[in-house]
Order: sequence, then structure tokens, then C-alpha cells
Amino acid sequence: MSGLRHKHDLGQHFLRDEAFLRSLVAATGVAPADGVLEIGPGLGDLTRCLCRVAGKVVAVEVDQAVLPALREATKGFENLTLVVGDIRRQDLRAITRPLGDGFYVIANIPYNITTPIFDLLWQSGLPIRQISVMVQREVAQKLMAAPGSPAYGLLSVRCQYRCLPTLVADAPAALFTPPPKVDSAFVRLDMRAQPPAPVRDEALLWRMVRAGFNQRRKTLVNALGGVAEAKALTAALEGLGLDARLRGEALGVEEWIALSNALCDLSGCGTPATCKRQTTPGTPAPEGNDTAAR
Repeated sequence: MSGLRHKHDLGQHFLRDEAFLRSLVAATGVAPADGVLEIGPGLGDLTRCLCRVAGKVVAVEVDQAVLPALREATKGFENLTLVVGDIRRQDLRAITRPLGDGFYVIANIPYNITTPIFDLLWQSGLPIRQISVMVQREVAQKLMAAPGSPAYGLLSVRCQYRCLPTLVADAPAALFTPPPKVDSAFVRLDMRAQPPAPVRDEALLWRMVRAGFNQRRKTLVNALGGVAEAKALTAALEGLGLDARLRGEALGVEEWIALSNALCDLSGCGTPATCKRQTTPGTPAPEGNDTAAR
């Protein structure tokens, strides 16, 4: 690493403890038959660990300055394909095609693009089996938070709608070079084959969830006033046996789904009597994001 300076604007914090990295890779369950997409391989320490256990690894690195060290660290691994560029500007379907169905995403994600990376992966439609990543400890808490807890929010619902999250290990700042200002955690997100319950109108669901957490101190009836009529909301909540005075932070993922489905049942999804803006069939669900995860 002599002469190589980390780039703050790229969020570079290198994790070089190989024994710790091997333990993280082992916790993902990656096997020789599996393909792995790595985002931001940096100096190649995690990459080497992945290449030793996976059948195929595609690593995407944006920083030209680390390429000589990365190539040196990973020379001899014929199962590695290195892609140079920003992961957000790649044709993900094309570069992951060699990995086959049910591939893994394993990475020490640059903290300044955590939310965009989750957006990219969760809404890609790609056959991802698992996302296992190093993130800020605060973000890990949000991903796994239970309803009613201080960390529970939009990111929690988005994650748990698509994934089954597990904390693998904490990673103190001192493990990294240079040390970040906060501690980190490695999380394993096993992708769900389907949402936890059937959803009638996904776009409506995410409009409701966004509104509920954008004004999280308000009751649901007040917070969702821009999405649906108060009378319909009250009827839907009462029909589910929920108190109309509840706030959005009290609802789990399945309860949010049930509430959006109940609104559809009252007078049809997207009708003016229930919802204040009709949805267009085929429009991607606008899940929104959680800026605190950036």
C-alpha cells in the first residue's frame, strides 16, 4: 500500500485483516458452485478470500489508482473478472450474466453510496440470492430494526420487504485503514422469493410507507392524508383491528401491506374515492429512500 493514498470522496476504508475477512465470507455460505459480485474490491483482500471459495467472481472497481495493487493481489485467480468503472453506471445484467442465477453480492460498500447501492440492487430485478455487505453500524441497526424501535424507519421496511436480514459481525473502526469515524457491521440479507404477503398495488404501498415515515410523529390518518381520504383510511384501519391513532413506525411490513390492500378493497385500487392519485399500470414502484443511510 506504499505510496497509495485513500480517497475520501470515494469513501475508501480498507479492511485488511484476512482472518476476519475469511470468517465473514464463511458466514455467507458461498460455495464453489456459486457466483459472486463484489463492489469496490479496493486492494483485493476480500477479493482473494472470495476467489478461493466461489466458482466465479466479478469485481467492479471505480478507482484507477488501486488497479495495479488490486491486479497484483489477485493474480493467478482465473475465476476472477475485473470490471473497471462505477457500479451505478454498469449494465448489471450483462456483467452478472456469467454468475448465473442465484448469485451473491458481497462487498465492503463505500459508505457514501450505501443507499444508492441498495436502491440499485433491490430494484434491479436480477436473480440475487443474497446481499452480504459491510455498512455503518447505524445503517445495520436500521436494516434489522423492529417496529416501534427508534431505528425503525423507511429503510427497515424496504429491506424487510425484500430480504431476511441478519447481523453477522460488528467491525470496530480500528479494523480499517484509515479508520472511519464510526463503527461498522457486516450484515447478511437473504433475498425473499416473494414479499412477506401478497400485494395488490405496490406503487400505492410505497406511497403510503413513504408518507408514513416522512411525517412519523403524526398519526397514520394525518400522515397519509395526501395519499388517501381520511374516511377510507379510518375504515381500513378499523377493519384490520388497528387503532386509528397509531403512527407509521408501529406497523410491521405485513401490516403495511395489509393496510394498502384494505384501501384497495374498499373501492378499488387507484380510484379517486380511495386514493388521491391514480397509479399507472407498469410504473415501477417508487419506494423512496432513507437519507440517513447515506
